[in-house]
Amino acid sequence: MRYIVCTMMALICPNLRAQTPPVKPQFEVATVKPVANEETGGGRLSMMRDILRDLRPPGMIPMDDPGRVRLEGWELIDLIAAAYSVRATQVSGPAWLSGRGFDIEAKVPDGTRKEELNAMLQSLLEERFDLKVHRGSQTGQGFALRVGKNGPRLKPAEPPLDPQRRAADAQKRMQENRETDPPVAGLTRMSVRSTTAAELAARLVRFAEAPVVDETGLTGKYSVTIETWKNTDIPGGTVFDAVEKLGLKLEPRKVTVETVVVDQVSKTPTAN
Repeated sequence: MRYIVCTMMALICPNLRAQTPPVKPQFEVATVKPVANEETGGGRLSMMRDILRDLRPPGMIPMDDPGRVRLEGWELIDLIAAAYSVRATQVSGPAWLSGRGFDIEAKVPDGTRKEELNAMLQSLLEERFDLKVHRGSQTGQGFALRVGKNGPRLKPAEPPLDPQRRAADAQKRMQENRETDPPVAGLTRMSVRSTTAAELAARLVRFAEAPVVDETGLTGKYSVTIETWKNTDIPGGTVFDAVEKLGLKLEPRKVTVETVVVDQVSKTPTAN
């Protein structure tokens, strides 16, 4: 009888274990603080946030200090996008997800891999904002990024900057943006020290104003600068011209992109 019971348990227990959902990794300690609307609605912090948003590849969660994550003035839509490795334009939810920023500081367990940070941020948003989402997809008009007929003309990636120099670099770009004043001059510039073709395609969404998928087949990392002008009379000022200078091209086509649909979320996080 004992043999039969043990045999049955041996058969049942693995199935039970297989049905148990895996536990997501979590930050050791985390604080979430809303920042004032005027801090995120305009001015220096707003400009800095927009610059950094354009520079970050989808899913990138910066960890400048070993063992610690600091996210300053991030809107909830950007937090969700980063947690699930998509662009903010791929998040579907209430309009108020944009417009209000949060400061997050979290301690990361020793030995944490960078790819685990996304799951940790998911856990934090689920716990503090009662976030519930599901993944979907949508098909529409977009572009495929492909290699041009004469081959790519891409510069090799530049070495990474240390955190101090990276902050100074971001400040310099912010000053350049002030001096060019895009609404008046019409110039939009993006300069990235190191990017893959797939990351470049994701960044080009900002310029093409439509989804862009990578079909270059390129596997290296490159230093890229993109400049476009709102004034279409300026020769060579479109995103198509800018991409062509890199030896690449944008071809119109129907594309399917992953989306993250917000089913439930609270406006105010639970107390620290």
